Amino acid sequence: MENLFTLPKKIIVLGSLFFLFSCSQDNMISTDLQNNEYMSFTAKMSAHKLIAFKGPQVALGYGKVRSWISVDSNGHPNEIGLEITPEAFKNLATDNNKTVPPDGKTIVVPLQLKATQLTPFDHIGLNWNPHGHEPKGVFDVPHFDIHFYMISAKEQLAIPAWSPETDTAFNNYPPLGYMPADYFTPPGSATAEPQMGKHWLPINLGAYLPFSKIMIYGSYNGKFIFVEPMITLDYLLSNVDFSANYSQPEHFEKAGNYPTKYNIYHDSVSGNTYITLSDFVARN
Repeated sequence: MENLFTLPKKIIVLGSLFFLFSCSQDNMISTDLQNNEYMSFTAKMSAHKLIAFKGPQVALGYGKVRSWISVDSNGHPNEIGLEITPEAFKNLATDNNKTVPPDGKTIVVPLQLKATQLTPFDHIGLNWNPHGHEPKGVFDVPHFDIHFYMISAKEQLAIPAWSPETDTAFNNYPPLGYMPADYFTPPGSATAEPQMGKHWLPINLGAYLPFSKIMIYGSYNGKFIFVEPMITLDYLLSNVDFSANYSQPEHFEKAGNYPTKYNIYHDSVSGNTYITLSDFVARN
C-alpha cells in the first residue's frame, strides 16, 4: 500500500516477463534443508526434504528479487515469498527522479507455476516508498509494500482511481466473515488505491506503532483480493528475524491452501533477505 490515501499508482510490467514464464523457465531445487543455506533460517522447514520452485529474477536496486515456493513430500505448500539479494537495497535513492524502482510504481514479481497451482495467489506486487505515505506519523517512513494478489494482473490493472462514480466498487465490501473481524477500512476514498483496491487495517493500529512491520488486507468490488506485509527499510536492514500469525477471515470464497503466518528472515551466508507467508491451512 504505497500511499494509504492519495497517491496514484502505475504498474511496471517488465516486458512480457510476467505473462510468458513457465515451469521450464524457472528453477526447481530439491534440497536437504540440513545442508542448504538457502532455507536455513526457516523454522518450519525441518530436516526432511522439500522442493523449492523459484520464479524468474527481477531487477531491484543493484540486485535482484524473485519469488519462490517450497513444497513438502506430500505435495503440500510449505512457504511462499520473496528472496531479495543484499545488493537490492543499495540503489534505493530517496530522490524520486533517481529512485529504483521509481516512487509510485509497482514491480510485478511473477510466481512460479507451482505456486499458482497450490495456493490462491497469482502474482506479487512490490512497491518501494522512499518517503512512506499518509497518514503522517504512521506510515511516513521509507518502506516496502509486498502485495500477494489473488486476482490476475489484468484484473489488478483494471482497478480504476477512486471517484464518485467508482466509489460503489471500492466500498462494496466482502460479505460478513470474509475479512478478518479485527480489521477495518474507512469509508469513502480513504485507503482506495488505483490498480490496488481498498486497504484494510488492524483495529488496534496503535499496537503496531512506531511502524516497522504490519499485515494489511485488501478488497475490491465485494472480493478479498490481497494480503500485504508492509515492512520498513530500517527493519529489513537490521537483520532481525521475525515470525507471527496474522488474523484470518472466518470464510473463504475459494477453496484452497491459505497461509496463516508471515515471516522475515535473513541468511548470514548469502546475505539474502526473505519475506514469506507460511503455515498453510486447507480452507473449504
